[in-house]
Amino acid sequence: MSLLERPNHQTRVRKEHRKSRYGCANCKVRRVKCDETKPECGKCVSHGLKCSFEAGTQMQLAFAGAFKVDLGPSPGPGARAIPIPRAVQPVPIWLPLAKEKGIAMYEMKRHDMALLSRFQHTNILTVGPKDLSLLFQQEIIKEAIANPFLMHMVLALTLIHDIHSASASDRRKTVALAYHYFHGTTLFNKKLSRPIDPHERDALWPAAALTATSAFADITATRMDESWPLTPPSADDLSWLKLTSGKQAIIELSNPIRKQGTSGRVPITSTLAQFIQPTANVGDEVFNLPPIFIELYGLDEFSTPTSNPYHTAATLLAQIIPLEINRNTVSKFLSFVGFPDPRYVRLLADRDPSAMLLLLYWYAKALSLDQWWIWRRAHLEGPAMCDFLAKEFSTKPEMLELLEYPKAVFSL
Repeated sequence: MSLLERPNHQTRVRKEHRKSRYGCANCKVRRVKCDETKPECGKCVSHGLKCSFEAGTQMQLAFAGAFKVDLGPSPGPGARAIPIPRAVQPVPIWLPLAKEKGIAMYEMKRHDMALLSRFQHTNILTVGPKDLSLLFQQEIIKEAIANPFLMHMVLALTLIHDIHSASASDRRKTVALAYHYFHGTTLFNKKLSRPIDPHERDALWPAAALTATSAFADITATRMDESWPLTPPSADDLSWLKLTSGKQAIIELSNPIRKQGTSGRVPITSTLAQFIQPTANVGDEVFNLPPIFIELYGLDEFSTPTSNPYHTAATLLAQIIPLEINRNTVSKFLSFVGFPDPRYVRLLADRDPSAMLLLLYWYAKALSLDQWWIWRRAHLEGPAMCDFLAKEFSTKPEMLELLEYPKAVFSL
């Protein structure tokens, strides 16, 4: 019997694409399709959530009733910051933790909500281009509610900012920073190792941006002699730079400018468009560099990004040097460390003096940018590199002359 001839009493088969009517409470709150697997559905397992098919569960309240989010258009320049999601009833807010087996949860406390408020009204407005920070101010909290790895990174970056701003060390904040940074990055890496649901893509780009910013800002040294490259070699050397190497893959995976994305707006499109690309061949921009750089880095007509491990870093630096660095040009400035040549990163890790000299000039330029997360590392590692290279170049007067510019910038 065909489907057209089936008797009236036959039960109609629901089409697969229709939304689940019997899904768990969390999937209904997050408005995603539940596979209805009991006792724990696949979506909850992948997000590390406590799954329940009972209406009115605690997790449902934590994510639906504990927040009020303004999803209106991004505020324009001079507009007041949008309200932080506020607790409207005393219910717990839970974040999954990174565990190899089983599920563990972290209950957000009052001080965590205070961190979110500072992130929303202060911290995010001090990072990156102005128009992008305003967009992130509008979107990130909403995405963090649905994607715990992003919430951990929001808390981590705000803690780093607090630690940098404090006049005295606070062990509790240092411990909390390590806690949230570990769980945020571990959950993020776990997410990237699995197929990405379309609704999760909007969280990937800001998570990558916050992770890279946190890695750059989180420097434990407080004095020049405690800073790279004056410290003994370690596997953790340049971890911040190695981390940024994976951002291109995340951008391609998340496709943040796609039309379907809630973050696919002009600020992200313009920010990505501002990243400077390394030149395929050497052009007139190299004349912005000290003349000796051209010979030192082999920047001749035969130099290409493929043939010369210094080519990308040198040609990017040549394009950056004449720029006035401010909130409008910060994306161009960050191109140098945003997508580095892996061979150049290895040369830096090996403490190659020529590779280090390029980074030193970038650090010297960085001091003109008033962004807290850049300034501290530049102010510590820049002078440390000057000291290191002065010893390396001690028998080469022409190379010592190249240190005069960064030494003047760092008041050495």
